[in-house]
Amino acid sequence: MFGDTFRDRTNDYLKAEEAPSTQLPTDMAPLVEDRFAIPDAPQSETLASGEEPKKFKVPKPDPMPDEAAMDDESATLSQYRDDSLNPRLERDGAGSQILRLDSGFANAWSKVADALTETSFKLSDLNRSVGTYYLELPAPVAEDAEKKSWWGRLWSSDEPEFVTYQLKMNRARLGVYLSLLLDTETLADDALTKEVLTEIKTQLTK
Repeated sequence: MFGDTFRDRTNDYLKAEEAPSTQLPTDMAPLVEDRFAIPDAPQSETLASGEEPKKFKVPKPDPMPDEAAMDDESATLSQYRDDSLNPRLERDGAGSQILRLDSGFANAWSKVADALTETSFKLSDLNRSVGTYYLELPAPVAEDAEKKSWWGRLWSSDEPEFVTYQLKMNRARLGVYLSLLLDTETLADDALTKEVLTEIKTQLTK
């Protein structure tokens, strides 16, 4: 109905003729070369002139895979399938307290979310796209009250004032790690961070 406009041109290359190489003066060296030359197509049978093969695999250069990317992808898949998070308290390069997990982000996010429901912390919100859980924890206290542990302040007779802290899940070269922040630019008190991360670690190892 549409004539040759929508003709199937898939196999047109089989009928194409190879153009002769560009001829250069004898005193001029060529500036180009075939970096990825296409090898000759294997012929399993002799075809009559003008006859097209029933099956044909287009020859192409050997692939050059990105080995580093493949290794990273394999490691990520392996980490996701592995249920062993191996949670451990460490210090990062700046000396801040962190909880390191040997797992991919998706698996670790799910496991930490489950662990938080088993703690006494109040999870007020979470945002997976930025890797953040929002916890309601007692506000920072003055120096004269710092001798009390976080648990002591929580269960004391005085009604504690609560503030929203950010429990941040950060991607690392191998696995992820958790850190506690008072806001996006301020780390939480070191003692409070250790107590919170220790409680999460305890739940993850049960």
